[in-house]
Amino acid sequence: MMNSFGHGLLDALALPQIGRSRRISSNEQPNWNDGNFDMTVLLPGQELELPVLQGPGCIRHIWMTSHAGGVAELDSVNLRIYWDGRSEPGVEVPLGDFFAVGQGTPAVVESVPVQVSPTGSLTCFWTMPFKESARIVVRNDNADRTTGLYWQVDWTQLSGIPDDTPYFHARYRQEYPARSGRDYVIADIAGRGQYVGTVMSITLSQDGWFGEGDDFFYIDGEEVPSLQGTGSEDYFNDAWGFRTRTGHWFGQPRWQGDRAGDSGVCYRWHILDPVIFERSLRVAIEHKGNRAESEDSWYVERPDFISSVAFWYQTGEPAPHERMPEWPARRPPWENHHLVRAFRQARTTDGSRVAVSTEGFFGGRPVLVWSGSRGSLAIPFTLGAPGRRAMRLSGFTSEKGGRFDIYIDGATADSNVNFRTSEWEDLDLQLGTHDLDVGVHTLELRLVGGSEDEFSLAVEALRALPLPPEAVRSPKNNNEAHFIRLGIGRAAYAYRLANGELPETLEALAASGIMPKRYLQDENHRSLRSWREGEYLVAESTAVHGWKHRWLGLDARR
Repeated sequence: MMNSFGHGLLDALALPQIGRSRRISSNEQPNWNDGNFDMTVLLPGQELELPVLQGPGCIRHIWMTSHAGGVAELDSVNLRIYWDGRSEPGVEVPLGDFFAVGQGTPAVVESVPVQVSPTGSLTCFWTMPFKESARIVVRNDNADRTTGLYWQVDWTQLSGIPDDTPYFHARYRQEYPARSGRDYVIADIAGRGQYVGTVMSITLSQDGWFGEGDDFFYIDGEEVPSLQGTGSEDYFNDAWGFRTRTGHWFGQPRWQGDRAGDSGVCYRWHILDPVIFERSLRVAIEHKGNRAESEDSWYVERPDFISSVAFWYQTGEPAPHERMPEWPARRPPWENHHLVRAFRQARTTDGSRVAVSTEGFFGGRPVLVWSGSRGSLAIPFTLGAPGRRAMRLSGFTSEKGGRFDIYIDGATADSNVNFRTSEWEDLDLQLGTHDLDVGVHTLELRLVGGSEDEFSLAVEALRALPLPPEAVRSPKNNNEAHFIRLGIGRAAYAYRLANGELPETLEALAASGIMPKRYLQDENHRSLRSWREGEYLVAESTAVHGWKHRWLGLDARR
């Protein structure tokens, strides 16, 4: 009988292995067997060079965690890896982005090469061979905050590696906002190798779905890409938008929504389908999407804030690349109005006092705490420049939290927001888009109804993101006309289901309450003529060279 041993998924573990297993770590020395302070302290601007790994060898596993994750600043830690004494790093990325959690905030990742816990335990199993040496450097780029770093690197010391072994690389880049008139470039590589992964982070500059852009892989200098995608979410193996999820080969560890100021991160590992190149590879993606209503603009170039990391293996030394921006320039340009700074100016209508507390990871996040039973809390903040801004409020919920209406300068920003949960939890609240002048403004939180029990409200910071001019299309074209026709089609379908026949006109369809009056006009707000033509409902635009369409009402599209 034929022996099938050696072909199973885990059979390699029972085969003879070569090399010597080794590890470097932040284990406390010299008390390695009786000490627990296994942390390296990184002062602002301080750089840590891990013990150099002398090759030949191969890194098998990297684990790190940092206090920076507890204050949503993983992007302030800079990770670089240099192969074989080269001056150009093979890896240069913000720490969180390397582990697929861009924008500084930890989020759960459960993939094959990378895993992240909710609290910011960062793990990867990328294979990283080297012939002579591997030098790993970590720097705290935050000029204002000390952080701690715990770390382990497991590697195998070998007797040699083949001369044509490709080396691991990872590079970061960003555009804040994405540049008009060209696709966003994720990677521009010279050499021979294979592309193995993408991490992309987005902060929306306007309401609406961002991800209609196609991905393109230009292999070996070609002008027309061999690999052409069908949409941003399609490249990351989702469909009909994004939602939070994580898997072996792709996922979205965090996704907030489709309003200005919302953000998210997505990853795609090409481990089962590496993109092979002999001379060069250019990876790009269109930054095109829609306004909140697709009838207003669909498939337009959007000025969203985008950053990314490209992962690949290649032989030889990579070409010099643009340096990674300093922190906080690596972050979308949020203005952070820490509310504790307004402690002495904060006012309540019931005369109760506002206090300062330290919450979050090891108490590293000061907050304003208001305890009372009625009334409202007003907190001033100052803007140094006028303009349209996306606004967000951070803080904490708790078992004593209440429900609040939130106002900015007296205008409603959100209503009936629940700050009560069974345990203390992070809060990152969307407050919409506001056009504000220079000077002092007011954030107000009003308790919804009274309370027999005293509540406790903890708020940390009001963040404001200056927004670029919105992307629009004028006049509208067939992209938007498609959604006008779709709106009519779905209403006609519902009407026929309800009444057993089609309406005589669009006006009758609107009068039924099923179709919004917006669809009595075309994409450019020209009137639509309509009539019954046998078994069809027909509409025609009054615009010059306008379109004409007809519906049976048998489904939402015909």
